[in-house]
Amino acid sequence: MESQQDFLFADGPTPELHLPDPRSNLYAAIAALWQIPVGQLIRVDLTGHQFSELRGRLELARAPAVPFDRRETLALRIGDIEFTSRQITAWSLA
Repeated sequence: MESQQDFLFADGPTPELHLPDPRSNLYAAIAALWQIPVGQLIRVDLTGHQFSELRGRLELARAPAVPFDRRETLALRIGDIEFTSRQITAWSLA
């Protein structure tokens, strides 16, 4: 016997679920507290790093401890290149 789900999707492709990205609330909270655009395309100037400038989507390399503490150093990355929030000297949206 076919299940109701099999019956619903038998005639076509499975419909896409348009669920919100669970990272968006986390990124918004971190961006507001640390005042950096996590999850957005940026150009960033760095100090104390082999690269002095990077361009790309700013992501978390590791999530900060909860509850959030703005004094904590964030582990960030653009692509495969990791750096910390303390190494950022300037940034701008790309």
